[in-house]
Amino acid sequence: MPLPAALRPTPPVSGAAWRNAPSALGRILLLALGLVLGAGLRAQVPVRDAADLRKQLDRLQTVGSVLYIAAHPDDENTAVLATLSKGRNLRTAYLAITRGGGGQNLIGPELGDGLAAIRTQELLAARRIDGAEQYFTSAVDFGFSKTAEESMRMWGHERVLAEVVRTVRAFRPDVILTRFPPDARAGHGHHAASALLAIEAFKAAAEPARFPEQIAAGLRPWQATRLLWNHYLFTDEAPAPPLGGLTLDVGAYDPLLGRSYGELAAESRSQHRSQGFGVLAQRGRRLETFERLEGRPATADLFEGIDLTWSRFRGTRDVAALLREAREGFRPEHPASVLPPLIRARQALRALPAETLSEPLIQAKAAELEDAIRAAAGLWVEAIADRQRLAPGDRLTVHAALLARGGASLTLDALALESVRPEGSRVLDSRKEGAVLLDNAPRKVAFSFTVPADTPLSQPHWLGGPGAEAWAGLPESPAPFRLRARLKTSDGPFEVTVPVQYRFRDPVLGERYQPLAVVPAALVSFADSVLAFETPAAKEVRLQVLAGGAAASGRVRLRVPAGWAVDPSEQAFALAQAGEKKELSFHVTPPASAASGELRAEVDLGAGFTGARSLVVVDHPHIPLQTLLPEARVRLERFDLKHDGRRIGYVMGAGDEIPRALRRIGYEVELLTDEALAREDLGRFDALVLGVRAFNTRPALQTLKERLHAYVAAGGTELVLYTVNTGIPGINAAMVTEAIGPYPFKVGRKRVTVETVPVHLLKPDHPVFHWPNEITAADFDGWVQERSLYHAEGWDARYMPLLGMADPGETEDAGALIVARHGKGHYVYTGLSFFRQLPDGVPGATRLFANLLALGHAHD
Repeated sequence: MPLPAALRPTPPVSGAAWRNAPSALGRILLLALGLVLGAGLRAQVPVRDAADLRKQLDRLQTVGSVLYIAAHPDDENTAVLATLSKGRNLRTAYLAITRGGGGQNLIGPELGDGLAAIRTQELLAARRIDGAEQYFTSAVDFGFSKTAEESMRMWGHERVLAEVVRTVRAFRPDVILTRFPPDARAGHGHHAASALLAIEAFKAAAEPARFPEQIAAGLRPWQATRLLWNHYLFTDEAPAPPLGGLTLDVGAYDPLLGRSYGELAAESRSQHRSQGFGVLAQRGRRLETFERLEGRPATADLFEGIDLTWSRFRGTRDVAALLREAREGFRPEHPASVLPPLIRARQALRALPAETLSEPLIQAKAAELEDAIRAAAGLWVEAIADRQRLAPGDRLTVHAALLARGGASLTLDALALESVRPEGSRVLDSRKEGAVLLDNAPRKVAFSFTVPADTPLSQPHWLGGPGAEAWAGLPESPAPFRLRARLKTSDGPFEVTVPVQYRFRDPVLGERYQPLAVVPAALVSFADSVLAFETPAAKEVRLQVLAGGAAASGRVRLRVPAGWAVDPSEQAFALAQAGEKKELSFHVTPPASAASGELRAEVDLGAGFTGARSLVVVDHPHIPLQTLLPEARVRLERFDLKHDGRRIGYVMGAGDEIPRALRRIGYEVELLTDEALAREDLGRFDALVLGVRAFNTRPALQTLKERLHAYVAAGGTELVLYTVNTGIPGINAAMVTEAIGPYPFKVGRKRVTVETVPVHLLKPDHPVFHWPNEITAADFDGWVQERSLYHAEGWDARYMPLLGMADPGETEDAGALIVARHGKGHYVYTGLSFFRQLPDGVPGATRLFANLLALGHAHD
């Protein structure tokens, strides 16, 4: 039975509560709270200072919820989320329809799944600051879309709507907010589609006949009170609210936080580093405006007419009274003084009627209460593994430590080490303790066990890994192992559950935590993801076999399509210890004529050949280490390609994989520093390439552009890939200079998103279409994701546009590729998405790029 998607990742309730859960849905909800533990790496146990605990006690007094819906990571309004969560003390969540893998990346070369992993973690970092929760649908970000209709078609309208409805039914929000309007004002097809889905889900979630399989699985219909559109606010002056609209002051100051919600929101939004969304904090009163799209009208407040107290649920009077007692008796210098009413409130909550206990808001309050109990007790609990990466069958040691520092009398009753899997947790080792925790004296226990052979690999569930159904909608899979500690006070028991993690010392940053990664015993990684053959001659393919855990030995073989050949057919390997690597090489011979295919690696560790997996580590300092385990495969491309000039100087911008793509087809590529651009002889290069967003990320180009133009005038070829000039305040996409060419032109926002639209050769006799490769319409087949973005516009007459293209229903635009003679050389600006095409091995795009690089050798 699939678990509800929109449940907060929180520690599990006690075993007794699980056994005594009075209904099927109650058991599902309680189990879900345990299974999703450990997804984040905020800390082993949140350590709250006195002001933070006071805010948590305030939060326990309010019982209400709000769900914010938009399309991508970074679409959410963090000021609204922070104000509702931290200011109004509401359970607040952001549902992102996609994970943003179709966007661009300002901090590295990762695109697709790697970028989606980064943006998922950036959202979780933002939520840890603004206090909201984070959920997703399975919709894939396929790149910029101009219409909601296209977005719905690509996502699968009914499937994604079902997921949004499931989230609404599981979360049961009082109010739903959408970031975008359901029409062209949204500015992006994904944006408008997210609003349309919110409107549809608002209604469908209340209808038992819609998606009845969810009702059969234990969810109940739910009608939110109202659905509101949160208007855009890109300037300091708030627009007047629409007729009948509502406002929310997101600039209020909170003395317990020591800052305003606007300042908190700026820190939250600045976590979206891959998108360049670092922002300045705004201080002072600031109104956000809202317009009702569906549901009950309101005249003064977003939650008008909604009971936000415990009295909305039957049987909660005692719980509410005990929580008020804790709040009123709180003393910041002695937080443990509130433990007795908090523990009794925990017991009263678990004795609630079945109908009440099954409510998601009650489950969320139960988790918040457990958190407050731990904080009041001054309790630190951690579980540290002796390595970060392991394989099934390895021997693993976990060092557990518990430390009570709040002055409370605590007894450690029992410890259990558990394996977490989609179908439920499994106890690997349990200990009956009965030890009194002395104040500020660590209690340490070591567990050593063999990692079960059926332990799920650490492939994200949203990439088809384990838990794809059970954990659907959650931002990430839970940690593979967790430690459960049962403690007692004189007023009753409580539990703490933490993920098993790896801790290490960074010489610069100090203490660091990373998630465990369960990987195959042997991993196969190729030197490149594409093998391109310009002739029928065989090429070497190099791979690396890595011991994922302990020693591994066996055989590896490569499978190729019919018409291709590989030699030798297989090779043996023996790895003596974890992390050891062995390099192997094979030779692949392509067909004589053009062909495409896929090479796959298989590994035999003694039980027969099975598909191998590669290890991809996404490592950026602002997010936890991300481990991806894609299938070990290489794209094969056989096509005719000629070069004329192989020495390329490359000025890296935000990061792309074009240099690697050029090297694999025979170019000599040198990455140029600012100093090299300023001092070295650039005339030794056949062409200079400025990578994607170089004029956004390389400040030195403001002055060095003159040296680049001088290189062109002397006979060189300068090829500038797309840069961004959004013109939207608050978005860090400013160009270091707008004079990026030898003659004036602007970088606009026009783009062609449909990669299959026809391309019109505006100057078919131009050398770029004939030397050294003959370019035809077939060279625009097989492109991926998009044709182009950020076209040139308003160009000087000395530039020549070479290509015309347009999305369906639009007027042809010629700004995707412009060239100009400057002195003896050539200058090129192009918005063509070479940064996607070349790394993916698209033949026609590769041939066209080779011609652009050879412009200095072509004859006019």
